[in-house]
Amino acid sequence: MVKISAYIVTLNEEKRLGKTLAALKQVADEIFVIDSGSTDKTKEIAEAHGATFLFHKWKNISSQKHFGQELCHNDWVISLDSDEVLSPELIAEIKKEMENPQADAYYIKIRDMLPGDKKPRFLAKTYNNIKLYNRRKSNMPDDLTNDRVVIGDGVKVHQLQNIILHYSYISLTQTWFKLNMYTDELVRTAVEQGRHYTKLRLYTEFVRQFFVYYFWKRYFLYGTCGFWMATTHAYFRFLKIAKWFEWKAFNSDK
Repeated sequence: MVKISAYIVTLNEEKRLGKTLAALKQVADEIFVIDSGSTDKTKEIAEAHGATFLFHKWKNISSQKHFGQELCHNDWVISLDSDEVLSPELIAEIKKEMENPQADAYYIKIRDMLPGDKKPRFLAKTYNNIKLYNRRKSNMPDDLTNDRVVIGDGVKVHQLQNIILHYSYISLTQTWFKLNMYTDELVRTAVEQGRHYTKLRLYTEFVRQFFVYYFWKRYFLYGTCGFWMATTHAYFRFLKIAKWFEWKAFNSDK
């Protein structure tokens, strides 16, 4: 079987990391936890599961992930977030596939798990990203705009059939803290790339994004939880544009 390295980015993840590592170590021969300054028990939990815990000063999410990738000793790597848990079916599928890989990179579906859920809800929000790949042929770049794997030329890509369970929600406090930091990064990227937002976009973004999340992305199926999640994500989209206008106001003479 092909050996796999894994890397995870953390910051105060004591509530979720244990479940992620317990599943991950069933397929990974080594695990690196890249931390940006946790003050809880993240380090102890990582080391209890046999992971290598390292501090790396925060620059942005892609920089953290690139740092983790470069630590890996094996060509095959898996990139997980600290709130992503390999399902038992996916663990079995990865083990079988790595006996004789038929591709150079693999898409894996990531399905949201809401508070209290034992399994994904019907029509739960699902992403599909490259999570398992040969790092000699693809790369997690170190830049401000991308925390997704960039596929190399001529790389053969397959889709795995089973899923990663995504436990993204801990609390509104944690969600707002995370999204507030992320909007800062998005504004820096927008400024560097010379992006421009209109005032019409500023005034309409929250309402428009609420309808996108609540209806188009089907958060209305999640009851009360779906309403507050849709509202939170809509505000996050608005906040990115508001911060851009704030930057413009403070830098209008530069």
